[in-house]
Amino acid sequence: MESLTKRILAIVLIAVIGVGIGVGAWIFLAAPEAAIKYPGAPSGFDKDNTIVIGCAGDTGEIQGDANYEGAYFACKHINEAGGVVINAITYYFGVTKEDTDESNPNLVPSRGVDAARRLIYDKEVDFAVGGFRSEALLAYIEEFMDAEMIFIGTGAATDIFCEKVNETYADYKWFFRFMPINSTALGGQILYTLADFILNINADYPNHDVKEIGILAEDLTWVTSLVGAIKDVLPLLTGGWATMLPEILYDISLSATDMNSHLADLQADGADIVIPVISAQGGILMMQQYALNEYDYLIFGIDVQSQLDTYWDDTGGDCVYETMMQTLYRCNKTSKSVAFWDAFIAQFGHEPLYIACGAYDAVSAIRDAVEDAQSLDPDLIIPVMESWDRSNPHLGVAGNAAWWPNTHDLVAGYPFGYTLWAQWQPGGTKAVVPALIYPDVGAYGNITTGDYVVAPWVHTEWS
Repeated sequence: MESLTKRILAIVLIAVIGVGIGVGAWIFLAAPEAAIKYPGAPSGFDKDNTIVIGCAGDTGEIQGDANYEGAYFACKHINEAGGVVINAITYYFGVTKEDTDESNPNLVPSRGVDAARRLIYDKEVDFAVGGFRSEALLAYIEEFMDAEMIFIGTGAATDIFCEKVNETYADYKWFFRFMPINSTALGGQILYTLADFILNINADYPNHDVKEIGILAEDLTWVTSLVGAIKDVLPLLTGGWATMLPEILYDISLSATDMNSHLADLQADGADIVIPVISAQGGILMMQQYALNEYDYLIFGIDVQSQLDTYWDDTGGDCVYETMMQTLYRCNKTSKSVAFWDAFIAQFGHEPLYIACGAYDAVSAIRDAVEDAQSLDPDLIIPVMESWDRSNPHLGVAGNAAWWPNTHDLVAGYPFGYTLWAQWQPGGTKAVVPALIYPDVGAYGNITTGDYVVAPWVHTEWS
């Protein structure tokens, strides 16, 4: 339920406004149907024959809003196409959301648990999608598992969720991850991309050895295995060329002064490349201070907010030359990618965040699994979803979904679960740049859309 006194927390806002209840709660209890939308459904349809998707996310923040937008858009497309027919009865899709407040720097896990319970017991949704911050999801995922409800993760990368499926299948078989690939796989894709990138940069700058690698990461659970993998493996992949500097873990409520201190420390340590690992607060501050001081290292890693088309304006253009992992951009990642990209922008007026892509693919997959099973029974739907393996993947807008055996976790690597690498370039454009982990031209057409550009002050320093 969205409260009338809902906090509005900007990505860099430190002060947190409490979430109220009051009149908003009374309205919800009196008329829960008003909180469920049926986009694209015909007028007069039978609401007894509906499939309702519950969105668990931090509404009012980019992650939770993206989850809802992706689910809403999938429901709209499904309904406009005539819904889904189960045993000769046509069902239309509905969508609703509850605020888990998980982007709050002062996390209160019980808020996510309460949100999950409202979806399950008050709104009586049939399926749920969402999750972003691992510390929050660890608490409220239990509500969906106890209710034996299929929950598809669309934002949390930590390995543990799908490890639970493998270790205690009977208790966690209802969980699948559609987005992103897990933290260890993300780390691997960073490693292989960076190892190749470092060797190429070294060839381009014979007067400068690119070898000192720094890590700037938010101090949250999801980064642990990823940072560990980078530190352990990158030097090996580069044949000893890369040397890892001590990682810097920062509090997500840091100030601009704090951020600049971290960046200055990386410069003092001799960093040539800095790998950011940022899912929420910090990216804007990082790029503003980086551009202001023209630090002579490259920024190449994970910065979720930089995926947004508003990021150029948010940073005043200071994000230029940042290169980040991006699930989807306007390129031929799959046969559905470009059409989805254009239609999403036409619908919402902005580009889709990775969680929106995951939610869209998750709801579309639910529709396909329900149709194949001819049932809403999870025990019949789960085997259908489990059949999506490397020989029989589920085609989505963000990739080909297939599961590692016994985990319900995405197979990583081209042409299944893989990230693109996109760079902000002068003039506010963004290009998908070449990377070792995918071809320039894939099975569906061009993937790369431009070449990597070295920041001019770094070029001058290294030449």
